[in-house]
Amino acid sequence: MNTDREQIKQRLDEELRPVTFTGHEQVLRQTHPPTGRARLLALWNKELEIPLKAVGACTAILVTGALLLYSPHTGTETQQAVQQPGQRELIKAGGNMYWKDIYERAVKRYEN
Repeated sequence: MNTDREQIKQRLDEELRPVTFTGHEQVLRQTHPPTGRARLLALWNKELEIPLKAVGACTAILVTGALLLYSPHTGTETQQAVQQPGQRELIKAGGNMYWKDIYERAVKRYEN
């Protein structure tokens, strides 16, 4: 009876020789899930690929936005109005009312 079993086993082995199992890793992952520490180490050792063009474009947009939002204002009219409210004088020109100092600066700029 042992010889019959051995012959059947040999014949079965010969027939199944071309069939191979390639899902070892998947089966091991399903039957033995990684521990919390192993997951943390895998996350720590993960390689990230960050495209340089995208980083450069985002940086340029952020810097431009920051410069536009936080740029110093060059208008001195509002500073003078706050600093010297009693010293400013209103004049009427062409049917409209203007601050005298602002009107004189505008006239000088357009005359030159």
